[in-house]
Amino acid sequence: MQDLLHSTSYIWITARVTLTLLATILAIKTFRIIWRRYSKGTIHQKFIKNVLSILIWLIGILVALNWLPNFSDAATAVLAGSGLVVLTIGLAAQESLGNAFSGLFISMFKPFEVGDRVHLTNADITGFIEDITIRHTVLRTFMNSRIIIPNSVMNKELIENANFVNPQASNFIDVTITYDSNVTIACEIIADTIGNHPDFVDTRTQQSANKVPVFVRALGLYGIELRASMWTATIANNFAACSDVRKGILQEFEKADIRIASSKIIDALIQQ
Repeated sequence: MQDLLHSTSYIWITARVTLTLLATILAIKTFRIIWRRYSKGTIHQKFIKNVLSILIWLIGILVALNWLPNFSDAATAVLAGSGLVVLTIGLAAQESLGNAFSGLFISMFKPFEVGDRVHLTNADITGFIEDITIRHTVLRTFMNSRIIIPNSVMNKELIENANFVNPQASNFIDVTITYDSNVTIACEIIADTIGNHPDFVDTRTQQSANKVPVFVRALGLYGIELRASMWTATIANNFAACSDVRKGILQEFEKADIRIASSKIIDALIQQ
């Protein structure tokens, strides 16, 4: 066995290099299976997983190359005798190191987590954080496409995070009714429809306050402009909840003979 490990035959050298690379691949797959089983999938853990995977690869490749005859001496001679090569490698790796350190800072300070919905203000891109590697962050858009963003760019972005600190989300329900409609009944219908929706989240700090306050935001050209807020647990279900509320308001308005204002209605009233 000792002779086989130190044999200079090309067959045994090739066999040792091949076995080392195969062992590295096996180690990577075993590591990822174990990590997937116990990991919670946070952005910090994903970043560490990718760092450790690269380290295992590097160690495996170095061990494989070390089986080559005089590899250590040749590598030392090249690095010591060619400052230009070292400088070139350093400049080439500068951007990669910048992305790696930016990824490390993102992982440490956690401006977002995997699954968070974020809006990149400078790039005007909205999507969900899907993964982070040493080099880049993966953003999944609403069209189910992936945007690959270098960590150095992501680290400089202005990020609007809908899930940061408090994941609750709000959206306005704006309704404009005609001046001949009963504004009191209209406000009651809007408040009841929003408050009775299963996804509505009560954000009152005092229970004596109105569960769903409805405001007259303006006396507009076409009618009375009403506004209320639809709160949900997360931004993910807010859009669908607002859609349900608007449908419900239309149905209840029809029963109560409350009309939605429009320019056509105003023109008809003027002609009368």
